[in-house]
Amino acid sequence: MCTVLQSVFDWFWGLNLAQKVLAVLFAALLLFSTSFLVSTAVLRLMGGGGERAGTPSEQSASDGDHHTGSPGSESAGPDIAVNITSARWEGKKAVVEGTWRGDVSAVHCDLLEGGASGIPTRWWDRSVGTQMDWSARTFTQEFVAAEKDEGWEPLDPLSSYGVSCTGRFSSGWATSASAQLEGKPTG
Repeated sequence: MCTVLQSVFDWFWGLNLAQKVLAVLFAALLLFSTSFLVSTAVLRLMGGGGERAGTPSEQSASDGDHHTGSPGSESAGPDIAVNITSARWEGKKAVVEGTWRGDVSAVHCDLLEGGASGIPTRWWDRSVGTQMDWSARTFTQEFVAAEKDEGWEPLDPLSSYGVSCTGRFSSGWATSASAQLEGKPTG
């Protein structure tokens, strides 16, 4: 072992300056690559570093709600839910009311043209957020007309409308519910 090391040193000292710089850079690159590969292998063996570790998986429940699970989970998950209790037109605005179960962080609702499985409209003012009653575990979202600008689109009086509300929970899970709006907008 000592003779091999001695011959490497002799070889290195026999190089000119440019060759020495290249040899040191190559050794540093080799050392970095080796440490990267070893640390990646260790992390994978410890259960981290999977490709889908940061992407939630979607599961459909029989009640029509969509649950987004924590990474890598195959089980049923925590007891969480978002329910729409009322979705209706009140004159020129749509009003959605609902409840949640679990440790919710936020609820976000969208107004959909074409019914509960439609596409989001560009009619409503997105600065009017969902109102949360934390103690009662209820939420209310009022959809009102936005200012007429470049992206604004009027409501189609012949179309049906629906809503979709998604609750994000502190555990990293999410669940959503959809409903058809009762009635038609007036005015």
